[in-house]
Amino acid sequence: MTRVLTLLALLFGTLAGASEPPTRLDEVRAPSLLLPGDQDGQYRPAPLLELQADIRVTGPIARTVLVQEFRNPGSDWVEALYAFPLPEDAAVDHLRMVIGERIIVGEIQEKAEARATYAEAREAGHKAALVEQHRPNLFTTAVANIPPDGKVRIEIEYQQSLRWRDGEFSLRFPLAITPRYSPTATPQVQHFDLENGWSLLPGELPNGADLTGRVTIPAQIRLDIRPGFAVDHVTSPSHPIVQRQQDGRIQVELARGPVRADRDFRIAWRPRPGAEPQAAFFTESTPQGDFGLLLVTPPQGQPRHSLSRELILVIDTSGSMGGEPIRAAKAALLRALDSLSPGDRFNLIQFNSGSEALFPAPVAAQQSHLDQARRYVRRLDAGGGTNMQPALQRALAKNLAADGGVLRQIVFITDGAVSNESELFTLIQRDLGGDRLFTVGIGSAPNTWFMSEAARAGRGSYTFIDRAAEVETQMDGLFVMLESPVLTGLQLDLPEARELLPDPIPDLYAGEPVQLVMRLAGAPGAARLSGSLGPRPWSAELNLAGAADQVGIGILWARQKIAQYQRRGRHDMDGESLRAKVLELALAHHLVSPYTSLVAVDRTPSRPAEAGLDRHALKGELPAGLSVPTVPLATGATASSLWLVLAGLLLLAALAIHACVAGPRHWTPGARHPAQPGMLGAAWFLGVGR
Repeated sequence: MTRVLTLLALLFGTLAGASEPPTRLDEVRAPSLLLPGDQDGQYRPAPLLELQADIRVTGPIARTVLVQEFRNPGSDWVEALYAFPLPEDAAVDHLRMVIGERIIVGEIQEKAEARATYAEAREAGHKAALVEQHRPNLFTTAVANIPPDGKVRIEIEYQQSLRWRDGEFSLRFPLAITPRYSPTATPQVQHFDLENGWSLLPGELPNGADLTGRVTIPAQIRLDIRPGFAVDHVTSPSHPIVQRQQDGRIQVELARGPVRADRDFRIAWRPRPGAEPQAAFFTESTPQGDFGLLLVTPPQGQPRHSLSRELILVIDTSGSMGGEPIRAAKAALLRALDSLSPGDRFNLIQFNSGSEALFPAPVAAQQSHLDQARRYVRRLDAGGGTNMQPALQRALAKNLAADGGVLRQIVFITDGAVSNESELFTLIQRDLGGDRLFTVGIGSAPNTWFMSEAARAGRGSYTFIDRAAEVETQMDGLFVMLESPVLTGLQLDLPEARELLPDPIPDLYAGEPVQLVMRLAGAPGAARLSGSLGPRPWSAELNLAGAADQVGIGILWARQKIAQYQRRGRHDMDGESLRAKVLELALAHHLVSPYTSLVAVDRTPSRPAEAGLDRHALKGELPAGLSVPTVPLATGATASSLWLVLAGLLLLAALAIHACVAGPRHWTPGARHPAQPGMLGAAWFLGVGR
């Protein structure tokens, strides 16, 4: 079955492949992305895409200008749709459309209004751009009326907070999208709804992921880092970089020019010894009010837990983990087994379409059990769907015979390539009890939103492993965290603080800082942070006078407040109340959200009324290291091979229909459109996610 599906992918990749504009297949001399032309046997080039990211870091906040340049090498007017990932905490607040010397600034509108504005401009022949959020870490850009042999430049601006762990600041810029698995009970046929995107999975956006590896999206990345302290070194575990340091500024570029958009970019920098910030407070005054950001380093070098542990190790062996990810995951598991002490208990759980545990219940970490577990791990392989819920239920099921003094920890190793995140978050919060859940993201483009939110719901932390070479360092850092006392029951005594986020303050682990954002009612002078460090009380007195100014705290607070409302929407807030509160915040702070979008329209006349408009979903690259034959198995609506065969037959049938009937090339937004074989043959549509 895998060979058949791969052959189909190669076939459609050939018909859809991309670069120069040939007229007939027998004239193609290189891999090309082609779309069926108006006449049988003729093909035309699809829109091309280039990416550029300029990232400016100031203190604990990073602000990114993401440039997407859409080029139309063909002779027809086109409309392009591009799905792309952003960090899970990205606050998108600006859109600019650049056409020649003209710059059109986007407006924030309610989502339905923005779509109507965009559709009206598209039909009138005006150039227009629409940026929408579909999940916290997945966005789309639609660009209408790109002229023949022309280009349109789209600039999207967003900000995020830096991550600080083990005395090191880091930033992740996502480039690739891992296909997601939808554990739907029965297949559902999707109509061709071009207002909301195309999909074969229920509710999913299109991902023209190229299974043949022929599509290459060049991406350029530049950073301007102003950390506010002396830096020891800057490193990127994902890409070679060059750097220049001068006057407290660090400028970073890719060492080899533009790179393929198939692996997330990661960068980290460490303060020089003695320059580590112990506590920092930043403020910002905006038309929406005054805001503050508090960053506190927890105590270091504390003794490790004396309690015995029950460690539940869960590994994802689904098809999306094929190739480099499963090798890294297995290495991580073996490292975890090596960390166990004789007084600990453990168990192993693997899952794909189903799940199984190595032992009926957790067992003592004695040599015979560890040897059995190591043999089991080495035999694991990737294949099938990503049905995570049964594995989570197994992991969260309590061992009734366990001693109440046992510290129970769950380490979940996965790429997070699932589409039912909300169900899983609810399960974690319902069954967690006194357990702690730690997530380990595997692969070059894991679903960072799921990984971080699952760890937050599980009162744990999350770790990312890009490749097998990082396993030892990253897992050793995680084990130190697992064995170190946490700061629990944290409270901030600051009279001027209003609407403190996150709320409640989460548990903090050794090596991680406390970062809190808040509204302010006056200038703070002093504060007290208190809680428990293991079994002992802990507190820190903070002098907040003379706080430094920092741009972007208000936006950061609003983004976190929206995330908090969305979490409540999964539990105790009705849909209308959720919508009203998020909409009010997003409009006030000019943010893209589930209920708001950014739209830009060039009112200058553009496409002639008599010219048609073709719409294309652009292909994206598969994440580096992901084995091609496993992808279809990991992205079907079920694990059933029959459904995959039917999908392939439907695509072939569409191509056959195209040979007989020429479908229309233009349609109105929101209307159902016949499933044009040219479009279905242009890309293997998969659900997308991170």
